Amino acid sequence: MSNYIETDHVEWCKAQFRMLAEGGTWIVPRSGLVFQRQHDELVQIMVMPYLPEMEGEITPEQLIEQQAGEFETIREHFAKAGIVVRK
Repeated sequence: MSNYIETDHVEWCKAQFRMLAEGGTWIVPRSGLVFQRQHDELVQIMVMPYLPEMEGEITPEQLIEQQAGEFETIREHFAKAGIVVRK
């Protein structure tokens, strides 16, 4: 990852976090992860469950894998911005 892209991601994470009020939530549409700002941390409070309508598009196992990968990516990016992300 180039320094420019890394800097861009860090700044985006900082801006996203600043935008959230204490107790405010951020929903990641592509994976269904829901985070809440709790003091100086971003805490995952909910995960979209597998729905029957998803059959044929994604399996329950694939959804869990996708959500786990998304969480790790978010955690890594926000960590570079000095923000703890946890479940």
